[in-house]
Amino acid sequence: MTNIKLSSPRLTALFADVGGEQGLERVLLNFYEKMSRDLLIGFFFEGKDIKDIALKQKSFLMRAWGVTPSYQGKSPADAHKQLPRILSGHFDRRLVILAETLREFGLNDESIELWINFEKKFRQAVQDSSTQ
Repeated sequence: MTNIKLSSPRLTALFADVGGEQGLERVLLNFYEKMSRDLLIGFFFEGKDIKDIALKQKSFLMRAWGVTPSYQGKSPADAHKQLPRILSGHFDRRLVILAETLREFGLNDESIELWINFEKKFRQAVQDSSTQ
């Protein structure tokens, strides 16, 4: 089990804002589909099961946001180890797509900023873990 504890009352409220577990799943499925089709970062997802990745991310977020008590998956660093080198621009593009997706799902600017800032906490671990 990976011990991830980043939750705060604001992140738990974000879970409710996004529509709970079903809403989070819809957002993440849409988000990962968009990333997989993106010209700049889509190659990271070639040959991958997008739905499986989105569901693993949902499980991770639910634990990290304090919604569930445990998470059995890989850490963000471990999940990205076998990928090509993730550059800062790749990570930034992911954040742009996430913000666009969250807007499309009707989240307000404060919720979008909160989620984006949460994601930024993993930048170094994700970028450092990918292969060179």
